[in-house]
Amino acid sequence: MNASKETAAATIAACTRAIESGDYDDSALSNLYHHRGFSWSWTDFPDRADRALKDYNEAIRLEPKAVSSLLNRSHLYNQRHDYDRAIADVNRAFEGDLSDYGKRVGYDERGYAYQAKGDTDRAIADYNHSIQLDADSYVTLTARGNTYFVKGDLDRAIADYDHVIALYPKYALAYCNRCLAYREKGDFDRVIADCSQAIALYPQYRDAYDYRAYAYQAKGDPERAIADYDQMIALNPNDSDAHSGRAFAYLSRGDLLRAIDDFGHGPVLLWLATIVLLAVIGWLSSRASVHARRRWSGRTMIEFCEQQIADMQLRNAALERVARALEKRSSV
Repeated sequence: MNASKETAAATIAACTRAIESGDYDDSALSNLYHHRGFSWSWTDFPDRADRALKDYNEAIRLEPKAVSSLLNRSHLYNQRHDYDRAIADVNRAFEGDLSDYGKRVGYDERGYAYQAKGDTDRAIADYNHSIQLDADSYVTLTARGNTYFVKGDLDRAIADYDHVIALYPKYALAYCNRCLAYREKGDFDRVIADCSQAIALYPQYRDAYDYRAYAYQAKGDPERAIADYDQMIALNPNDSDAHSGRAFAYLSRGDLLRAIDDFGHGPVLLWLATIVLLAVIGWLSSRASVHARRRWSGRTMIEFCEQQIADMQLRNAALERVARALEKRSSV
């Protein structure tokens, strides 16, 4: 990396001297701007992307068919979420003389822009063209698989992830991508298998623990889900999703106090109030239904309502005690 930075610095210095010499013009000067623009990406300058974009703009101004600068600028536009400009630059580049490598870069950049814009069909068409030029490009296969996933074509997404894994069995991200497709299909055993493989390759893979915990919960195994949430929290004690997931796993096994610890004070009160309200509504409905089917046996409607009010007061008092206990717990 240091060698690359040193090389980039030397290239930038040499290009700057040549540009300022006044000895070059037109396509030669355009090439100098292009090479300096590319070299900025290897530096530590916080505004390196701005510097690169400025140089590519100048290279393209001097030579409108500077296809390499157009493709590199399209990449910068994609990074800035300016997808329409990225697409426009690729279209201009295809009007020039592109090598097969240049075409692959163009298809990938334009496919990425279309995918980001939600135009999955055009994205897939571009990725298809790129894969025709290089059938084993794991980057393009992954991108196409992700686009199939977004489109809901899970089998094709899995096929692309399978291909990537066959090419690079130690590529943890491919297993995690595939597990999401299996999760959408409801195949939780395969979700667990893929997440386990991803974790074996990269033990700090937070998302893999998350997806595997979800699958364990879906299979009714809260203990293993809790173990995975524990791993997530060990990686980041402030991971709110991990705490929420573990809280529900605790609830599913009836461990209310530990669930409260993970939920936090505010959400627990809201959750308890909602549960109690729903329970009371259901209880009242069932009681009313039972009494509607029975004779009153001497009890008047007024007596019945008075009893309901008394019962509600008892439940409100119980809820207030729970709330006070939670307040004391949160203040510790």
